[in-house]
Amino acid sequence: MSRRTVILGVIFDGMAAFLAMVLAAWLKFDSGLFPNSSPVSNTVIISGALASIPFWWLVFAAYGCYRYHWDMSWADELRQVVKPVTSGFIIMFFGAFIILPTASVGRWIILFYYAFLLVFVFLSRAFVRILERRMAKRGLLQRTAAIVGTGESAADLADYLCRNKALGYRIAGFIRPEQVTRNVTVPENEILGSVNDLHDIIREYSIKELLVTIASNFHDDILSLFVPASGAGVRVKVVPDIFDIVTGHVHSTQIMGQPFMEILPERLSFWQKLVKTIIDYTISITVLLLGMPLWVLIAVAIKLDSKGPVFYRQERVGKGGRIFRIFKFRSMIHDAEKISGPVWAGKNDPRMTRVGRILRKTRLDEIPQLLNVLKGEMSVVGPRPERPIFVEELRKKFPFYMKRLTIKPGLTGWAQVKLEYDTDMESVAKKLRYDFFYIENQSIFLDLEILARTLKVVLTGAGAH
Repeated sequence: MSRRTVILGVIFDGMAAFLAMVLAAWLKFDSGLFPNSSPVSNTVIISGALASIPFWWLVFAAYGCYRYHWDMSWADELRQVVKPVTSGFIIMFFGAFIILPTASVGRWIILFYYAFLLVFVFLSRAFVRILERRMAKRGLLQRTAAIVGTGESAADLADYLCRNKALGYRIAGFIRPEQVTRNVTVPENEILGSVNDLHDIIREYSIKELLVTIASNFHDDILSLFVPASGAGVRVKVVPDIFDIVTGHVHSTQIMGQPFMEILPERLSFWQKLVKTIIDYTISITVLLLGMPLWVLIAVAIKLDSKGPVFYRQERVGKGGRIFRIFKFRSMIHDAEKISGPVWAGKNDPRMTRVGRILRKTRLDEIPQLLNVLKGEMSVVGPRPERPIFVEELRKKFPFYMKRLTIKPGLTGWAQVKLEYDTDMESVAKKLRYDFFYIENQSIFLDLEILARTLKVVLTGAGAH
């Protein structure tokens, strides 16, 4: 039922785009308001209107318009119409001018088209929004949520959501924070477990959202939600306290006017994520295929230089705490860790082979990880994945470390082009600042800068400082 409402919204948007162009053309050419206008055949108008529909679907999808509307205010709904329509309108007419510079349809039809598009798309969204709210009220459209907290604010939020069924929330129960509060005001039989059981709770109850009512200064409790929530694609919203509101930390997320902070918001738009994915696959396939002669030479050099396999596989921790195995060209003697145990590789590590030193200096030992990118386990750009044993150590030393696991790890990253390889806990702590900078400032342009810097390291062998 939920998918049907989204599909219905897509259909209505298409109808709105079609009607806007047809009516604008009618006013300009057939209404009699502009007697000197040269007539245009209906076939041309209808063909143009039909051709515009896929364009507008793409624009609306890029702006994230195709999701549920029932918890948005009317002001937010209007904003969700004006921004993509205006942007798409500019793209369409600049594109048309570049393709057909001599064509001219007149200023009035452009104004009519823009106005009709705004009105019809807003009416389309309004209809779908009202439909969604009525379905939610009847229990036909719901999202399952759990409330983190067991105090008075948790009970109040649950009561508010239960009384306002049109919001479409089904509360599965409450989750006890690590720092247990004395005043438990929610029913004991509705407590699903503690935040330590979050993985199992999300899976067992099919949780889609976590609504956090504990104060945002309980950092350990908030941070403990990062990995299980991001790994399961669960949205996390925190009820802000007075400090958050005064200092302006409140994100624009809301439930019918009630402010919430979203602690794991999407930093990249649909369009940026699509471009990033295309870049990942394009770079991976191109480098692996075009560089095949070089990869064969490296494989032969590794075999001639020392005993052991060409490739090295090792467990790493990915997005959401998922364990996967990375591929690398072997740069150390075979079974090196049987001697040293799991340790960070030093700058002049005696376990490295002669070929391995060259590979690590140019970062070419990382190239096989493009296979992990093609498998969807990694991205080309992102924080480097760490080994499970090191992640456990780092999590204890830096509680906020787990935020690194909220996005896909990368072959190269901001920390890698700024600093050299990790050699101890202190160097990892320095890199964390760069990793968090990347997470909070993700963009296609930042990815391109990182790729350019990485290419310089590969070509010159000069590490960043």
